[in-house]
Amino acid sequence: MAAFFGTRAIAHDTEALRLRQAAAWFDAAQHASRDGNTEAALAGLRRAVSKDPGNRQYRLALANALATTDRHEEAKRVLLALREAQAEDPDTNLQLARLEARGADADAARRYYQNALTALWRPELTEQRRHVRTELIEFLLAHEERARALSELLVLAANLPQDAGVQVRVARMFLTAGDPRLALEHYASALRLNPKSPEALAGAGEAAFELADYNRALRYLKAVTPDDARVAELREVARLVLDGDPLAPRLGANERRRRVLLAFDQAMRRLETCLTDPSVGANASLEPLRDEAQAFQASLGLPRRREPRDLVDDGIDLAYRIERAVEERCGAPLAPLDRALLLIGRRHGFQEQ
Repeated sequence: MAAFFGTRAIAHDTEALRLRQAAAWFDAAQHASRDGNTEAALAGLRRAVSKDPGNRQYRLALANALATTDRHEEAKRVLLALREAQAEDPDTNLQLARLEARGADADAARRYYQNALTALWRPELTEQRRHVRTELIEFLLAHEERARALSELLVLAANLPQDAGVQVRVARMFLTAGDPRLALEHYASALRLNPKSPEALAGAGEAAFELADYNRALRYLKAVTPDDARVAELREVARLVLDGDPLAPRLGANERRRRVLLAFDQAMRRLETCLTDPSVGANASLEPLRDEAQAFQASLGLPRRREPRDLVDDGIDLAYRIERAVEERCGAPLAPLDRALLLIGRRHGFQEQ
């Protein structure tokens, strides 16, 4: 009996020594990682896991180190073994999602992200769970899965902290996902928290621009300091839409005529540039537009040929159709005024005619 207890005590001491050694190797690996010595860190983690193979923290750290050093298959084996033991562990599923996201299996990455989100999270980890959902949304947007991204965004947006940076990030994702209305709501929330935020002002301006609310867009975009090329371009196009729309309310007849002639002249210049571009070649589809434009131009000098409103409608419709046809044929680059003319046409529904 004494021999039995002696053997048991020795085994216990050996087990305790093994665990201490594993902890020491893990600490050494952590120090090596902080010093940027990835190979030493990896070697230490391997030793820690070999000494204490049941330790989930060590194995997760090993998988992360393997992934960091591009040993993806080995990292995946470690993680899958962990997941087999505990399928609902959020950390394991999250690491698997990130690993698959680096490769070509988007379905697997998406599945592991979803598993991570539906796993059992402790109440104090709400913020970490929000970060996982944000990561999933950005993954979906990168793969142009806008509908799925919007569904996850609606869940995310339901319980956001009062933080301007968070609101801006969510607003940017809504804008990328194709919902400028909700994007503008969150940019506005960010501005209530930080009225001078350049990111929120620029984003709000872009969202309002996408909603064709050019007055509001211009107010936001004018307030951005310092601005960049994107902000300057949007501001200029919004200004041209507002200052150049012949169908805007409360304009006199002379101003409407001036605006429609300006639009028509710009469209004609772009049409002639496209028709004479040697890289484009002959295009029979543009010739009828030139004939129609020349006929319209000739009719301008005829007295009482048409009512002033008819002239405006016909002129802006023709300018819009020219701009759209040239865009399809010759493509970019577009001058700000050309972009404005396309937006004016869409603003008044000419694309539906």
